Amino acid sequence: MQWIEVSIVCERVATDEVTTLFDDYADNGIIEEDIEEQPNLIKLTLYADPALDADVIKEDLEKRLTEANITVKSIDAHILDESTWLNSWQQYIEPTEILPNIVIKPAWQEYDNVDNKTVIEIDSDISFGTGSHETTRTCAELLKAYSESMDLDKVTCLDIGTGTGILLLVAAQLGIKHLVGIDIEEYAANQAKINCENNNVNAEIICGDLDTDFEGTAQLILANLTVDPLKVLLPQIGKKLEDNGILIISGIIDDRYDEILPFITECWHIIEERVAGPWHTFALEKL
Repeated sequence: MQWIEVSIVCERVATDEVTTLFDDYADNGIIEEDIEEQPNLIKLTLYADPALDADVIKEDLEKRLTEANITVKSIDAHILDESTWLNSWQQYIEPTEILPNIVIKPAWQEYDNVDNKTVIEIDSDISFGTGSHETTRTCAELLKAYSESMDLDKVTCLDIGTGTGILLLVAAQLGIKHLVGIDIEEYAANQAKINCENNNVNAEIICGDLDTDFEGTAQLILANLTVDPLKVLLPQIGKKLEDNGILIISGIIDDRYDEILPFITECWHIIEERVAGPWHTFALEKL
């Protein structure tokens, strides 16, 4: 498997503005590195979907930066093989406390659990899905908040686009018994299965399409995706959510907020919205 590595060197003061411009390419997170002997500069690196074209990504980012009047020192995009990719990013991923007393620990990192916290171990060779991203954290926060009033022995929690399965593993630690994850990508579904097994969590993992491959309904549905799949899936999700259920969605970045909002308000009532950095997360119920 291959990945597209995109690196930009820019003024440190422009970090937030630059990362926001290309965050929709960064499903796997963004690495920030200092530039030796140049403290005013920073190197920002992301690993984009290999199905895309590296030259097209570079041209698109250059256009965005020009339109935003941001000058960068350099921008590069090229293809990496999987082994190089793994060595490039794993060293930067640290254990993180996603919820109070629940720590997400990458399998390749040590963690001294002196405070006896609950540790979820994630082994991820497809994604950075280790809990540090704002969307993962806010989804977990809303999951905890809205599950507290439910009968957890009877609740079904469905995670759409489950990836590494991290939100299912958090749901299990919150006491939810019936867990289902679905992902259209076979390698992602397999990774979720591995992580559930390694954490002794019993979850049904489906590789397939939400509309045709998940039968039944759920009281809690999670969809930490991006704007484009959410636009397609929001009407379908309504058929899978029980009448009094809660839908939690995320992956909505600032510059696409106005684009997705009509798709939300057409079929859904916004109960709560949380903002972390440039990302928006919603708790919704059916109209």
